[in-house]
Amino acid sequence: MKSRIFYLDIIRILACVMIVAMHAPIPNTGLSSFILSADSLLTAPGIGLFVMVSGALLLPINMTTSMFLKKRIGKIVFPTIFWTLFYLLVSGYDYGFEGINILRVLLSIPFSHQYGILWFMYMLAGLYLLAPILSPWLKQTGKRELEFYLILWAITMCYSYIRDFIGVNEGHTGILYYFGGYVGYFLLGYYLRTYVKAWAIGKSIILLLIPLSIATILKILQVPVHFYDSFWYLSILVAMMSVAWFLLIKRMWGDMMYNNISQLHHVITLVSNCCFGIYLVHIFIMRSIFWNWTWLYNLGIIQILSITLLTFIASLGVTCLISYLPGAEYIIGFRQKR
Repeated sequence: MKSRIFYLDIIRILACVMIVAMHAPIPNTGLSSFILSADSLLTAPGIGLFVMVSGALLLPINMTTSMFLKKRIGKIVFPTIFWTLFYLLVSGYDYGFEGINILRVLLSIPFSHQYGILWFMYMLAGLYLLAPILSPWLKQTGKRELEFYLILWAITMCYSYIRDFIGVNEGHTGILYYFGGYVGYFLLGYYLRTYVKAWAIGKSIILLLIPLSIATILKILQVPVHFYDSFWYLSILVAMMSVAWFLLIKRMWGDMMYNNISQLHHVITLVSNCCFGIYLVHIFIMRSIFWNWTWLYNLGIIQILSITLLTFIASLGVTCLISYLPGAEYIIGFRQKR
């Protein structure tokens, strides 16, 4: 069995559960704004954690650019095409094909996602294209230089909090424009794996509680804030939560490796390998099956927890079945050996 890093598999599974939970609430079923806001905030670190795991595993690359792109891009390109067509057919079946410009959709696939959750695939593909450029720099740079970049990245995630008080150029001509975006999470994952060896559990909990406390106070005081600016993927508060979760899990399971093969390790490996497929299929399973279970409608937070658990298990089962099929790597980016 190929050596794996246990805590990174745990983080990937946690991130996947967060994304499923984020999408779980059934619209117009009486969920309070507090519950919906709490669900969105608590699960927002999921995307950052996904990207951080990729950075921790891939950077710096130790192969030629052509070898790396051939190995990695194919795992994204073909599943993206497959699921774009799949969701296009589902949408056409549900709402009719009259309003769908098939030619436009097909020509747009290389440049823009054509279905909601597939935006993540395009972002990740962009980071993979950037990895061979970042790698030579990472091999010759030091901890302080990397920290300098991460500080600049962190500043860009504070724009939503300071733009009301000072002038901030967030456009193409902005001084820090090229330091923003998800590449920061990509490099942050590498940084936390490489340079942060010991981090007290208490520090992680405090780092996690600070954003949650701020959000709770603002909600109680009914301070008007734009949620998707202040508490979304590329905000400093969500980045703090992502770091907290990463370091908390690293501290708890960082010393565990897959040296001693056990049933637990097999299960963790399987679920981790299936997370990509779970992400791709969970929306279809959730909305076509569990959102139609009317007995879940008036259960409040139990609704979210139930749909999250049911969807994750069902999506894992479907992904496992697909993983045994010939060509599974072109559908979910992963194929199991029989």
